[in-house]
Amino acid sequence: VHIWLQIDPVIDTASVYLACFVLPALIAPSCSFFVLRAKMRADWLAAENYRLANSDELTGLPNRRSFFTAAQALQARAALGEGVFACAIADIDNFKRVNDDFGHEAGDNVLKSVGGSLRAMQPEGGVMARLGGEEFAAAGVFPDEASARRYFQQLVRALGGEGCFHGGQRLRVTISLGYCFGRDCDTISALLRRADHALYRAKDSGKNRAAGDAPAPGPIRVPA
Repeated sequence: VHIWLQIDPVIDTASVYLACFVLPALIAPSCSFFVLRAKMRADWLAAENYRLANSDELTGLPNRRSFFTAAQALQARAALGEGVFACAIADIDNFKRVNDDFGHEAGDNVLKSVGGSLRAMQPEGGVMARLGGEEFAAAGVFPDEASARRYFQQLVRALGGEGCFHGGQRLRVTISLGYCFGRDCDTISALLRRADHALYRAKDSGKNRAAGDAPAPGPIRVPA
């Protein structure tokens, strides 16, 4: 301010202080508010776009795209020797009958209920996702294959014991599940195909059970 006054003596001291201190003190907060508001809105839109692109709108679970990303990261962990990578596909039994007998709203309620239960029972550090329709997927790193088999067995049993309420009526909901174990050369798509074949075997064996892709263990019967 002193230098300004020395250079341009035409400007009076009050005007200099007004221009240097008073006006910025009034204008800066307003400008900062609008800049901050625009940034917060941009951050919210970015987060919302990410959510819409990576999650299922009905159940809130990760979608197929997000599942592949998370499963690849888990597979990489297992490849470093952290454990055994297992991948599974689960399908709601007789889901078409629910829609036909009780309507699509009941079907949506069943999907939400199953999605919530799967989220609650997600393997530690693993991922649960909805692939589409009544089909869900799970992936995780387990200490060994026996631990993974027990987990998938318990998962099917727990879902069969919960059910879903619609219009004051309890709908019995069960799932069939097929699982497989990853090898270094497997892609996630290949693992899902193997798990899908195991799922067909679980369905053909009576539903409400888990089946592995290897013939040796066979389907694991889950009490109704």
